[in-house]
Amino acid sequence: MRLKVAGHVHNIVRRSEGALDVDGIRVDASVTAAGPARFEGRNGERRRRTFVVRDGDHVFAQVDGREYRLHVVSRVAEGSGEHAAAPGELEAPMPGRVTRVAVSVGDVVKRGQELIVVEAMKMENALVAPMDGVVKSLAVKVGDMVAPGPALVVVEAAP
Repeated sequence: MRLKVAGHVHNIVRRSEGALDVDGIRVDASVTAAGPARFEGRNGERRRRTFVVRDGDHVFAQVDGREYRLHVVSRVAEGSGEHAAAPGELEAPMPGRVTRVAVSVGDVVKRGQELIVVEAMKMENALVAPMDGVVKSLAVKVGDMVAPGPALVVVEAAP
């Protein structure tokens, strides 16, 4: 399955009852139903309370009080030939206006570093570097209106 969160597309493959691969990294976790739309997840000794609601291809999740909006891009694993954002390509999570651009083409960035901010529905959505690398392209400037789909910024992995 491919899920999009804040402009990042993540490839998720269920390996067994208690194991997933998220973007090629194995995650051992178990999930137990704790009521309607409520779950308790465990990753090692760490326990998290989760509330999840799905409406078509949109998933709204609250994990330990923090809210996430996800979009199911496809239920097909990577390698199917289906088009999706390539690693390092970041797109707008929803239609909005670019309010901040913190990088330029050629800048060296660290994973998690804020690259651009898109304001949508009076919320700021920071697009952050998905990996250590270099900004390969930047297609927006402050004030631009954007929508999901085209890559706003592309980060190429560090060698």
